[in-house]
Amino acid sequence: MSKTVLVPLAEGFEEVEALAIVDVLRRAGAEVTTAAVGKNRQVTSSHKVTVIADAMLDDCDGSYDLIALPGGIPGANNLAESAKLETMLKEQDEAGRLVGAICASPAVVLQKHGLIRGRKATCYPSFADQLEPISHKAERVVQDGNLITGAGAGPAMEFGVKLTEALLGEEAAKSVGEAILVK
Repeated sequence: MSKTVLVPLAEGFEEVEALAIVDVLRRAGAEVTTAAVGKNRQVTSSHKVTVIADAMLDDCDGSYDLIALPGGIPGANNLAESAKLETMLKEQDEAGRLVGAICASPAVVLQKHGLIRGRKATCYPSFADQLEPISHKAERVVQDGNLITGAGAGPAMEFGVKLTEALLGEEAAKSVGEAILVK
């Protein structure tokens, strides 16, 4: 059975981060669903790239092996305002299933909803002061248990490979990493 991933997209998402997550995980064989947060499946990124999500978040259930959040402003703010996503993320974390967030989302979404809780995490540098001081690590990608965070668009492919490793194992991560020239 294929591993399932949800990537929520809200107006103003960071397209490199969102599409890197989707691309890397699909290359590795995961079943990835992009879900629009809002009223329309058509979602426009922070740099005016428009994509059509696979589904609406309101139509998605909570049974994913991984929920991975792209960053971007105002995208992360819009993700943080979704009560449905907040509930899904809390249930995901409580069940010990994987939660990923990159760029602004670790601080703006996960910290806001109490999902960092002293674990090590990273985020885009200008948002680091919003993370709990004991949790921030100035690294490109950090995993602490079921929580995986990334610093931004530059490390987005590395973040995708780390998500692949946590979801599908070391061999899958190595294979996809080699194919896209990411160590």
